[in-house]
Amino acid sequence: MKGFAKIILAAVAGLAALLLLVWFGVNLYLQSGDVQQRIRLATEQALGMPVTVKRTLYTPWSGLTLSGLSLPDPTIPGANLVDAPKFSVQFEFFPLLGRRLVISEISLTEPHLTLRQTRDAKWVLVPKRPPRPATGRVPGAPGPHVRLPEYTLELRQFHVRDGRADIIDRKGRTLAQISGLTVDGKLDASRTITGDLWIDRINISDVVYPNRMRAHFVQAGDHLDVTDVKFAIADGKVRATFHAVAPHDAAPAFQLNGEMEDVSLPQLIAEAHGNDAGASGTVVGRFDLRGNPLDAGSLTGRGDFSLDAARLQPLDFIQQIGIILRVDELQMLNLKQATLRFDVKNERFLMNDLTFKTENLIITGKGPIRFDGKMNLAGRLMVNEKIQKQLGGLIGDNFTPSEDANYKQVAFSVTGHLDNPKTNLIEKVTGFEFRNMGGMLKGLFHLPKPEETPQKEEPADSNTTSANTPAGGP
Repeated sequence: MKGFAKIILAAVAGLAALLLLVWFGVNLYLQSGDVQQRIRLATEQALGMPVTVKRTLYTPWSGLTLSGLSLPDPTIPGANLVDAPKFSVQFEFFPLLGRRLVISEISLTEPHLTLRQTRDAKWVLVPKRPPRPATGRVPGAPGPHVRLPEYTLELRQFHVRDGRADIIDRKGRTLAQISGLTVDGKLDASRTITGDLWIDRINISDVVYPNRMRAHFVQAGDHLDVTDVKFAIADGKVRATFHAVAPHDAAPAFQLNGEMEDVSLPQLIAEAHGNDAGASGTVVGRFDLRGNPLDAGSLTGRGDFSLDAARLQPLDFIQQIGIILRVDELQMLNLKQATLRFDVKNERFLMNDLTFKTENLIITGKGPIRFDGKMNLAGRLMVNEKIQKQLGGLIGDNFTPSEDANYKQVAFSVTGHLDNPKTNLIEKVTGFEFRNMGGMLKGLFHLPKPEETPQKEEPADSNTTSANTPAGGP
């Protein structure tokens, strides 16, 4: 009996040693220079760009694990477009011996995409490269002739876990950040890709924060459809659909349609680093956008939004005028009506109708706001008889009758930048010219004078219009 047990133990030990030897041999084979090059070139053929892999390891239970995977940025030398600390590939081993790489499952862990805008305002994901021949030297690459692998893709499943992305403009500003990306998908026999994705959080220019996004996607050839898109923003809900096409011989194009409901106005203001004190109400609306995602000048679309039971503080310059004129409704807007309608074209948001209406006054605005924040809006302030009596002699001659017999109106302009708007409203309302609004307010309220710090002079922007210039295209 003891002899039989020894035989069993010896057999098990021998089998374990054999498996260990096979595993060790497979790893030596996979880490050989020839196989490494074949795997790298096959991956390059699939992705259309060079790939760097630092380490490889094979285990029967997890397949081939590539560590330190990186894809170089096609526009910036020395920078990477994608970094992934771990890239696992389940593949069929024996086809690899015949110079074929048949992949059944891919898992990408903690990948990081960094998409940078070029100096000429382009977004490049894949560089334009000459096609590789079936055999022979890689175009433009030194070294001996290389036999490229036959690449057979049988990708049954793929997964992305805890992905991140940063989108950076040509001035180095972060336009958007994505964190907590999860993707589960599969490829069927017709090479149609289907799957689901989740995103924990999106940060758009530190102003808007969509979160808990989920969607279903289908890619068939050049076409991508993302449907059943749902995400939360400022305690509200957004539903959307996204369609894109990326033909090999033409520019890519996309179309985005969506609607939002029950978005909290106070939280939306707070997340945009505004003053939400006393604010209330919700935002509802619809929007659509289309064009070439790599060309801002091609984007077109429209939006239609409204506020329900809203109360909010107006822009600083309107609040300041309300303080000077002692008009409470200009310091806190209790809105009976609030609408915003705009078109998108020529790298601008064209405000067709911006209307804030309270019990006794109406503020409207029209004009362009460029994607870079510069604006040139033509506005109107309309006041009824109650406000007219309250203002008394402060009303200048610029107030004229409006289409509503109960209101008088004055036209004004808002120019400059979204971060620092300029207006001639106070001059239009009172008929007096104030060249230093800040100094006047400090004098009225005895505000302390801040310490002066030297500032570097900046050249004047020829595209920015002065506050006294009639509104038009910037």
